[in-house]
Amino acid sequence: MSEESIRESRRPRWRPPSIFWPMVLIGVGAALLLSNLGYLPWSAWNVLWRLWPLLLVALGIELLIGRRSVVGAIISGVLILALVAGAIALAVFAQNMPMLAELAEAPTWRTAHVEHPLDGIESASVTIDLTSLPCSVSGLSDSPNLIEGDVAYRGDLIFDAATRGGKATVKLDSTFTGPWIWPHDWDRPEGRWDIGLSSQIPLDLNLDAGSGDCDFDLSELRIDGLVIDSGSGDIQLSLPGKSDFEAKIDGGSGDIDIVLPAGVGARVVLDSGSGGFNSDSRFQMVRGERDDDSVWETEGLDAAEFTIELTIDQGSGNVTIGK
Repeated sequence: MSEESIRESRRPRWRPPSIFWPMVLIGVGAALLLSNLGYLPWSAWNVLWRLWPLLLVALGIELLIGRRSVVGAIISGVLILALVAGAIALAVFAQNMPMLAELAEAPTWRTAHVEHPLDGIESASVTIDLTSLPCSVSGLSDSPNLIEGDVAYRGDLIFDAATRGGKATVKLDSTFTGPWIWPHDWDRPEGRWDIGLSSQIPLDLNLDAGSGDCDFDLSELRIDGLVIDSGSGDIQLSLPGKSDFEAKIDGGSGDIDIVLPAGVGARVVLDSGSGGFNSDSRFQMVRGERDDDSVWETEGLDAAEFTIELTIDQGSGNVTIGK
């Protein structure tokens, strides 16, 4: 074999450029253009996002056929274009198809009132999974209910309450299977989640915060245990002054402002994150470093009538604790 033949055999084989992402951009652009012109209703996007596995099919076609030759690139381009056109057509006519009509409906917001009586309940475990709306959790005054409140939601509302042996278990949540971002969410209410809890019985409270700002005023509640999983919204947390309990806060990107009543002893075990940590003059660092993992205690902790053990796994948001 000649030297020129050897060089020719070692030369990298030319492959057609990928057409996958250009086709995806063409498809998305075409769908947005049809929506702006009024031919593709915005509700059709609820169907389109459910067809995302077609992207994997298109990528498989492009890898299997399109990379082999120019002819293969043309064939794969035609097939991917047919997939894109088919998906858009399916979304356009979904409202006329019984199997897809429900998916094509725009998600609607609803409001509901929830409540559960306190009858015979001596303690309760309450889990509240919050949404992107602003929210508040506070104590009930002069109410015969364990929990009551008004919530705005879309999708399905989950409110389960059961009592066994004097202890109640309550779960409040909502589920939505539509797209995370709705293009034209005109009917979103100026709603909130406003939840009241009984201050007459001890509570194990689990609050899963979302992206909305939250005001957790627990100052009048009897808390046995507290877990807060924060999200991207800011949290204002007021702790009770007449309970001994352990609390755990899993921080997110939102700021957390904690109000500790005067006279209450507290130990804060901080797993430091990228956000800042600030405490008032009642706290002294007893272990660790100022800008790293550390343990803080209030003066006279052992002599305090009520104490709170607070573990904070800090995220990127700032944490402030004071009066």
